Amino acid sequence: MALFYGDLHIHIGSTNSGAPVKITASRTLTLERITQTAKGQKGLDLVGIVDAACSGVLQDLQSLHELGQLKPIVGGGALLNGVTLFLGSEVELVHQDTGKEAHFLAYFADLASIQGYAAALKPHVTNPSLSTQRLRVSPVNWLKLVKEFEGVAIAAHAFTPHKGVYGSCVKRLEEMLSEPSQVSALELGLSANTEMALAVSDTHPYAYLANSDAHSLQNIGREFTVYNLPELNFGAWRSALEDGGRGIWATHGLEPRLGKYYRSWCPRCERLADHETPTFECPYCKDPMVPGVWDRLQSISDHPQVTPAKPPYTAHVPLRLLPGIGPKMYAKLIGEVGTEIDVLYRLPLDEIAAKVGSVIADQIAAVRAGSLSFLPGGGGKYGRVTKGLKR
Repeated sequence: MALFYGDLHIHIGSTNSGAPVKITASRTLTLERITQTAKGQKGLDLVGIVDAACSGVLQDLQSLHELGQLKPIVGGGALLNGVTLFLGSEVELVHQDTGKEAHFLAYFADLASIQGYAAALKPHVTNPSLSTQRLRVSPVNWLKLVKEFEGVAIAAHAFTPHKGVYGSCVKRLEEMLSEPSQVSALELGLSANTEMALAVSDTHPYAYLANSDAHSLQNIGREFTVYNLPELNFGAWRSALEDGGRGIWATHGLEPRLGKYYRSWCPRCERLADHETPTFECPYCKDPMVPGVWDRLQSISDHPQVTPAKPPYTAHVPLRLLPGIGPKMYAKLIGEVGTEIDVLYRLPLDEIAAKVGSVIADQIAAVRAGSLSFLPGGGGKYGRVTKGLKR
């Protein structure tokens, strides 16, 4: 068994020919640059491309395969630039009774499987070249399609107010899917952690994953999951998700207070909720607030008396968010010290201090100790690390 670091929710900004894929993503997010950044800067072993079913990306993947650069792995997955690649698809499903939308992910073992899935999906989308298309097919039938091509289904950013299935659609997954047990995992998302998710007992059977939902190169790896696998391939990963995540060693999610939907937010008053109870109406102007993940989970919690054991959760703070680490310092750390995962979790602090000074080393020590202070985010605005450390 060995530990592998994976971020399985990364978007493609453009194809190799320059055609757009994820409209809101940076055009620098190409297959080549994603894999190079994931390995060389972030220290990841495994990445998931969630736009692999888009027509232009499929063409790029097929070309790389024909050139021998995309190399199939026995057991599923592929190698590209020294990184293991899983091919996935993000879609928008609509609740048939309420009309509310939620995002889901599907991953497939090989290029042939996702090509078959994409072909079956094509009649049900408006533009097969673009990412995260709303499907003209029911959630139940989408899940059947995923299973037909032996895929793995996951709820994307499950708790966010922006199209997270628990965050904006349902209190129980069976309200949207007649066979929710066919969903293998839930993404915690940028504003939730394991403790918050465990407040809702309906989430307990599923594996909890941390993935970045990266729309830019710099955000790759801002969340990641550590898997304990006999070998790194699709089959071993699929097995790791069983029994609530038996093969997950740890989740490293963005510190929830840094997420842009942590607490409810009033756009009119520009105030963040600070009550110790869920808040959805502004106490000042009485307008509806943009719901916060903490507020939503508290409101749908059934206060379970017993919760299952889940892998350890680490509140992750990416290097770029630490005070004193601008572009030049980041480049120095990556160029002279190690990958981001090495710097934040593996390398001795005295070794880091010798390269970049004690002030930066102290910030990294504070990440490891969980002793940073934060100004929480909400309403689409990220939180931030404050300059002072907790005493």
